This record gives sequence, C-alpha cells and structure tokens, in this order.
Amino acid sequence: MSAAAVGPLADEAATLVVRALLDFRTLWTTHDLVTTTGLAAPAVRRVVSRLEREDLVERRGPGVVAVPEWLVLLRRWSADFRFNRRVHLTRWRSKHRADPVLDRIPTTSVRHALTGPLAAQHWAPDTPGGPPVIYTPDVQLAATAWELVPARGTSIILAESSADIVYTRSRKTGTDLRLAAPSQVLADLLTGATKSPTTADPLTHWMLDHELDWRY
Repeated sequence: MSAAAVGPLADEAATLVVRALLDFRTLWTTHDLVTTTGLAAPAVRRVVSRLEREDLVERRGPGVVAVPEWLVLLRRWSADFRFNRRVHLTRWRSKHRADPVLDRIPTTSVRHALTGPLAAQHWAPDTPGGPPVIYTPDVQLAATAWELVPARGTSIILAESSADIVYTRSRKTGTDLRLAAPSQVLADLLTGATKSPTTADPLTHWMLDHELDWRY
C-alpha cells in the first residue's frame, strides 16, 4: 500500500462525515450524521467542529449545520484524502483483447468501483478519455477473476484500497458495473486519478449544474 493519506480531514471519521455532507443536500443534526455514518456522537462533533473552524460548514441552529459551498468542501477534503497517497496502483491488460474488461467485471462477485475519466464520462461525456481506473480491495483476486495479466503500459489501472469510503454510495450502470459516487470520482480526478487535474473540469461543471441529480 502506498503512503497513508495525511491531514486532519484524511482520517476515517472525517472522511465519513465529509462524504455524507457532500452526498446529501440537507440540513444536518448530530443525530442524523451519527445515523448516516455509523460513528459515535463525540466523533461526529469533533469533525463538525473542525470543519466549522475552517468555515466549511455553518451553523443554522443549535446542533444544526449546513454546507454553504459543497465544491469548497470537496476540494479541501480531497487535498488531505488524496488519491495518489492512499492507494496502491498496478497496471494490467486483458488476456482477451476483444473482450472488454468493463463488460466482464460485473459478471464476477469481486468488489469494485470505477473511478477516473471513464467514470466521469458517465455524467460528463466530454471528459477527456483515459485508461480504466478501478478500485478493488484485493488486486490479485480481481486480476484472476477478471482475467488480467501485468502490463507495462496503462491499459487498465487497478487501485487497491482498504478504505470502504471509496465504495460508499456507488452507482450502478445498466450493465451492473459499479461507479464510485460522483463526489469520490471528482476528488480522485483532482488528486491523481488522471495526468491532468483539468480533466476534472467537465465533471465539476456538470455537478455544479445538476446538483439535484447527484446529491440525495
């Protein structure tokens, strides 16, 4: 596994709270965050206090907070919980060049979530292309199930991550392929899931224009 993510918003409690705040468009009470994240109330309060000190959330009443600017919060969180720090990346190719790996993945029981440019194209088709970047908790198991062999190029990138948050609130395509949540995909594009951070621009614009389509 690559070097662990560092920073005050990179620990598990902060990540669970931030992703909830990003993925749901609502006013939040401590009780609601406890229910959604599964964290204890003291842990939730610590994270919310930290976010409040950085003006990432604002009080709307006793024990009630809201996110004034979700993109500001996402950028701040992604700066700590960085794609290129928290995953181990390996490069692969399919044994069967005529059989696209993205069609084969949903036929197996291996846990996965597509991120990177191809995931972003699901919502923002004008996103520049790139190799598939696929989260999975066990690369060797995935490679065997998906019939992949090691490669020097970047035809397929497997991102081994033990962090459950990358699979949280994933979306399913018509072929049952799992996509990481839009907030996770955007954070990944901003912090290493593509060669250029500007690849994130189309998805950013789509999320700004279609907030009700991805925030519950």
